[in-house]
Amino acid sequence: MKTTISLWLVLFVVFLDWMGIGLVYPIFSTMIFHPEHSILDPTVSESMRGWYLGILLAVMSISQFFSSPIIGSFSDQKGRRPLFLISLALGIVGYAFCVVGVLIKSLLVLIASRCFVGISAGNAAVVSASIVDLSDESNKAKHFGLYSMACGVGFTVGPFLGGFLSKSHFAIPFCIAGVATFLNLALIYYFFKETHHIRKNAPIRWDEGVRNLKKAFKVRELKALFLTVLFFCFGWSFFYEFIPVAWIANFRFDATKIGFFYAYGAAVYALSSGVLIRPIVGRYKHSSVLFYALFCVGLILLSLLILPSSFWIWIYLPVVNFLMALVYPTSTTLVSDKTSKDAQGEILGILQSVQSAAFAISPLAAGWLLGNGSHMPMLVGGLSMIIGALILGGFLKKEIFVK
Repeated sequence: MKTTISLWLVLFVVFLDWMGIGLVYPIFSTMIFHPEHSILDPTVSESMRGWYLGILLAVMSISQFFSSPIIGSFSDQKGRRPLFLISLALGIVGYAFCVVGVLIKSLLVLIASRCFVGISAGNAAVVSASIVDLSDESNKAKHFGLYSMACGVGFTVGPFLGGFLSKSHFAIPFCIAGVATFLNLALIYYFFKETHHIRKNAPIRWDEGVRNLKKAFKVRELKALFLTVLFFCFGWSFFYEFIPVAWIANFRFDATKIGFFYAYGAAVYALSSGVLIRPIVGRYKHSSVLFYALFCVGLILLSLLILPSSFWIWIYLPVVNFLMALVYPTSTTLVSDKTSKDAQGEILGILQSVQSAAFAISPLAAGWLLGNGSHMPMLVGGLSMIIGALILGGFLKKEIFVK
């Protein structure tokens, strides 16, 4: 019973993290690109708007890149619970800054707010490690599927709140996110039971993210997986963060419509992660599932270049979200399976560093890429997915294609 409560509290942390991530997609895109709601001067070019939006989105991932391995390593030493409490407290501070930044229309304050939220989101490594603590080999993939479902539910609620409530004021969704984070902190404080009891002592460096990124590509068995993760996270990030730019340019979507479609896709992701993918991940090898899911996503995203009608959004969003629901739990499980029990926090912190690096690079490249046209999210996203699949197939072809 205590294990079940702890698991659901951890999943609630995931839900809040992804709700906070999803909140900004319809709001920031609208504040930067929509001609009627932009906080920028009308003379600002599309490329510069792309840079501003890219910085706003990248700073969270950059902060998470540095914080995840540190928080993950500390959780191996001090336990999961205290790191959850600290990270959630920083999240509350971040959402408070978000509210202030929106109220005074300050890009600088908004950037600072995303730094705090990004550091807080570094608890993703602790979440993954806690799930491993609470799992055995028979249910680890299932629990990571629930993890992905919590991500999907959070990303369903976040854009919906961001799009719907921003009609009254852009600050309201961030107020709700801050209150929800405070509630989660209280629940962790009173009800979460420590899951990690085998502590290890090792020096922790503040440049752990950079060192981990280097380490990721020196570990022979994990090199292919980390490189694959780098490419598919970059591709998915670029597509999903900047597809609103194409929607605004081609269909004049406002924040409400953007939020609705994000919620629609994320709802399918949540349902798929929690229910629909179970027969597949339970029957087939994780490496094979990961390869074919990535390749199919890449082909679908590239096909959008010749499907300009808004009607196709209803079709492709559920399909790509179902496939991505296969990608995240299988890749995480593959990394975890190649790691000893007492180093889960460290190795999953490295995985989070790789993901955060990709999520940071993607928006920083947005200014130049988006300046070349609103078709770039589909083109860059699709090619990156296919490259990731080919890397995985090249390194693990025997594991993928041999029964």
